[in-house]
Amino acid sequence: MIESLTASADAQHLTVIWNTGETSVFSAAYLRREAKDAWSIRQRLDFGEVAVAPGITITELRQVGNGVNVHFSDGHEKAIYPFPYLRELSERA
Repeated sequence: MIESLTASADAQHLTVIWNTGETSVFSAAYLRREAKDAWSIRQRLDFGEVAVAPGITITELRQVGNGVNVHFSDGHEKAIYPFPYLRELSERA
């Protein structure tokens, strides 16, 4: 499903190269806003959206099963993006 995942040199974007040859690029801010972990869902319920720090960056990528765990510069490390969800985000963006 995915050929490669890389953070940009400035760590502000995630580039996904799909096995179809297509490429998707996500900003760190967009990924942070769209996280589906419990803390992020709670923020959306309480405040209507996930607050994202200006200049947020990706600090680490860890492949986890059929997805990727993205760590952010605001300290958030719970966001796991299954590859089908990344595809969905790509189609929405």
